[in-house]
Amino acid sequence: MKRTILALGIALVFVWAAVARAQEPIRIGVPLAITGPLSVNGEDNRKGALLYFEELGFQLAGRKVEVKVEDTEAKADVALTKVRKLVERDRVHAIVGIVGSHEAYAVRDYLHAQGVPTVITTAGAKDITLARKSPFIFRVANDTTQEALPLGHYAYTKLGYRRVIVMASDFAAGRELADAFVKTFTGAGGQVIQQVFAPLGTADFAPYISGLKLDQADVLFTWFAGAEPARLVNQLKEYGARKPIISQGAFTANYILPSMGDAALGILTTKHYSDVLENPENRRFVSAFIQRYKVRPDAWAEQAYVGAKAVGEATKAVGGRIEDRPRFLEALRKVRFTGPAGTVWFDENQQRVFDVYVRKVEKSGGEYVNQIVDKIPNVSQSWTP
Repeated sequence: MKRTILALGIALVFVWAAVARAQEPIRIGVPLAITGPLSVNGEDNRKGALLYFEELGFQLAGRKVEVKVEDTEAKADVALTKVRKLVERDRVHAIVGIVGSHEAYAVRDYLHAQGVPTVITTAGAKDITLARKSPFIFRVANDTTQEALPLGHYAYTKLGYRRVIVMASDFAAGRELADAFVKTFTGAGGQVIQQVFAPLGTADFAPYISGLKLDQADVLFTWFAGAEPARLVNQLKEYGARKPIISQGAFTANYILPSMGDAALGILTTKHYSDVLENPENRRFVSAFIQRYKVRPDAWAEQAYVGAKAVGEATKAVGGRIEDRPRFLEALRKVRFTGPAGTVWFDENQQRVFDVYVRKVEKSGGEYVNQIVDKIPNVSQSWTP
């Protein structure tokens, strides 16, 4: 009799534990650069992630979802502090976010040591899914090389450029992007006339523009983020520097195009997403985003949306038991669904693979848009011509 009562008691404990777990909310930490030089990207991330959870009514597999957003200010030390808070004080089950490459490198070792399932939604730091990859870290954003590698080869073989000036932001993302472009451009036979790097947050590009050897180059490859592309393009126009401009897609983000005005027309970029992509899922996503936020989405919103959805799909696959990390991580590795830019899936490095679109800034219906002019299929971070 005593053994029977003991067995029943143990069974009840397990039942109560299961009930308590089912009633406990799923907590998602979202560390983003809401303020600082990358705030526009962070804000797009926030909107994209929240849109996904709002569409679910903040419910996943029968459990309530709590989304906890923290501002990293685009500072590496602040990012680490905020991630520690989310993990240790808020006890989040997963992380969705991180904007700056320098932030990603700063938090990588902590997240790996803690074993926290993490989906990076913007930071492109290439080694996060290569030399410093972790079984706990995934990325739905491009790495810093993934859209610049095909652009270097495309610029030489398809656009006919032979001599280039490279000008980029002097932090991890800018350096890695520039290196990737140079690798495939020179590999195809091109020549780099000059490389110039300006600090993140540069307000006046005049000293850098005045030193450019534009008369020796066919094209300017440049990459900056946040509000800096508009400052650069407008100052190039003021200086009468009329060279074709090519870049990775962040350079002509939707939010920055109105500030560039007609100076943006003709700029050619490579990106895995444009809000003018013609497919049913993107039309639905764009419509929902505009209805909710009154602006058109850009790649950072799309990345955060599919990053949140990847966590959601994996959670559903394990019946809501996100606490079971081994099963949840395995489900995340196997995630495959249709997003606004096409099929979302991860390679063996837990890096998203996608088609890269060649886009040209045009004016349509009084608005500046990144019109798609070509496509480079199935681009991974180890892409080769």
